[in-house]
Parts: sequence; C-alpha cells; structure tokens
Amino acid sequence: MADGEWATPRGAGIVLTDGLAEVRLSNPPKYHNRRTWSALCQREFASKAECRRGESLHILELAGEITNLEYQPQWPLSKHPYKVTYTADFRYHQRDGAGEWETVVEDVKGVLTEATRVRIAWLSEKYHVTVRLIQGDN
Repeated sequence: MADGEWATPRGAGIVLTDGLAEVRLSNPPKYHNRRTWSALCQREFASKAECRRGESLHILELAGEITNLEYQPQWPLSKHPYKVTYTADFRYHQRDGAGEWETVVEDVKGVLTEATRVRIAWLSEKYHVTVRLIQGDN
C-alpha cells in the first residue's frame, strides 16, 4: 500500500465530511441504526436513540438523580459449549418510592428480536435482573 492510501473493508468507501474521514460500508446496518458520537458523554453509541438516552442519563447523574452509571454492562449466560453473554446499554442506581437505591438495567431497542427476547428471559432467570426496554427510533 502506498503512502496516503487507506485500507478499507471490502465494499467500503471513504468519504470526507467537514475534513473528517468516515468509512461507509456499501451495505447499511440491518436495522438502519447509525453509530453516533456524544461530545457530552465522550463516547460512541450504537444508535441515535441510544445516544439520546445515554446523554439524558449522564445529565441525571451530574444532577445527582442517579449514581454509578455504567455503559454496556455484561452478564455471562453460558460458557459451554459456546460463550453467550447479554450486554445491556446502561446500568445505574436510582431511588425507588421508599427512598432506597435500586439497580436499573436499560436497553434501547428499535427492533426487539427473538434472540434478544430469549437472552433477556435467560438473564432474568439466571440473575433475577429485570431489563427496562426503551423504545428507540434510530
């Protein structure tokens, strides 16, 4: 490869936008989500809807309404014969009606697939975790 040339995935192209290089794949994501950078959270999210929710939660954490905000928490569901995990979008603590701190697990979904339903049920059964699903429209 010559100097200045970029290696790209097969079927991809490089587009310069406002002086920044962006790799665009020829095949769009299956559910049309668009990875989105948040300057507020200083991280990339899998979709615009997830980014909006992440920024809202970040502001709530700064205001002291929630604590211990985590992005992309994982739970192992199975190790054998294949490693299976569930990754939620957010986990944090907020006060319940009695003023006690409770753990909240959230997942932003534009499309709820059968595989996701199975993993959420598995997570609930194994760890007694309830996932709050947030409807996202990317």
